[in-house]
Amino acid sequence: MQKHYSLLNDPLFYGMLAFFALLTTGSAAALGQPRFLPISQTAALFAFLTVAMRRQTVRAALLVLAIWLVTQVAALILVTRVAPGQVEQAIGDGFTYRTSFIAWFYGAGALPASLGVQPGSRILELIGVSLGSLLTGGLVGVWSLVRAANLAAYGAGVLWQDSGHTISLVAGLPIWTLLRLAGYAGLVVLLAAPLFSGNWSPRYYLTHHRRLLVVSTALLLLGLLLEFTLPGAWRALFT
Repeated sequence: MQKHYSLLNDPLFYGMLAFFALLTTGSAAALGQPRFLPISQTAALFAFLTVAMRRQTVRAALLVLAIWLVTQVAALILVTRVAPGQVEQAIGDGFTYRTSFIAWFYGAGALPASLGVQPGSRILELIGVSLGSLLTGGLVGVWSLVRAANLAAYGAGVLWQDSGHTISLVAGLPIWTLLRLAGYAGLVVLLAAPLFSGNWSPRYYLTHHRRLLVVSTALLLLGLLLEFTLPGAWRALFT
């Protein structure tokens, strides 16, 4: 008997996902478009995520976000390495962030856009991922997620471009950033689920998705804690 076809089991679906991550990230960044970059990324990623969420498949939704984020970060790092001036224009206040991030790396300043330096921005980001995802089925959460990933990739890219050493990619993507992005991704999927399924019972999600809730929250909290306490030690590992 022929197996029932599922789009989420088709490798072409994930290939197209990676293609659109490359297209929306690479083209908008190379053109220096600060509005088009996150808007196009959010629209494309949300469309793919919706396919998984409508089928109420958490594993597939997490895979969609994982593939997209890896592709997005890699693409933006490469474009930053090749055309740093264009990407600087595509990132909000890119010049200030670039100079501040490089200054932090060489011990001449605090880590920019961090919890300790800009707590308000981080709180707004958290609200977008949590409450925004819950009220919009993940749309606002995806917006917050891709913007956070763009800034992370840009930081790694400018360090690589400045030093010329590939080890700067590791230094520019600190462990707390990776943990925070992973936590965000899990929470976006979890909090988008009620609007797609129509099930708003907290007990249901605590029973059936407890592991995702615990792991995502733990990753996020650990990432925030390390971001607040570890920047100096992390920098010392590479300088």
